[in-house]
Amino acid sequence: MSRIAIALLAAAAIAGPAAAQDAPNFNGPYIGVQLGWQQDRQSLVAGTVPPVTARAKGDGFAYGGQIGYDFNLGSAVVGIETSLTGRTGTNNFPTFDLEAGRTINVTGRAGFLVSPDGLLYARGGYSNARFNIVNPVGPAETRDGWTVGAGYEHVLGRNVSARLEYNYADYGDDLLPGVGGGARLNYHRHAVMTGLNFRF
Repeated sequence: MSRIAIALLAAAAIAGPAAAQDAPNFNGPYIGVQLGWQQDRQSLVAGTVPPVTARAKGDGFAYGGQIGYDFNLGSAVVGIETSLTGRTGTNNFPTFDLEAGRTINVTGRAGFLVSPDGLLYARGGYSNARFNIVNPVGPAETRDGWTVGAGYEHVLGRNVSARLEYNYADYGDDLLPGVGGGARLNYHRHAVMTGLNFRF
């Protein structure tokens, strides 16, 4: 009996690493960090005759984290991810400044494996961003919107992968009161982000 037990343990010791090595990439839960560049763009169109448009564009350093789950379907991968990010910088209008706060994204993604270690994908879904009016100090606003993007993720080693992606987000517009008619303020965002994911 002892010889059988020893043989089974030896077989398990040999088969264990082989099974882990054969496990598909991009499958199961993960948690990660991300950072990169983000640009917010706003246009303020005054309701005058003729209309007057003021545009603001601000670059900032973006940072945050994500948690998600992937399903490896063979040559394709689908998944869902939630992320929380922040950014630096403000957008300057002639009469006020607009500062971007935290952003929450809940997105699905789908892609195909260009190699066992490389995934090319697209993502899209819900986005919620916070904006603060500063200089002068004004109200904060939380806006719902949508986001889409595309990227590439590559396995660096066991349970670790790195990615690079571009995202675009739209948060709609506000109708603001003004002399001579209302003004319309819209919100758009571009971002290029890098990230590391740790899988378990």
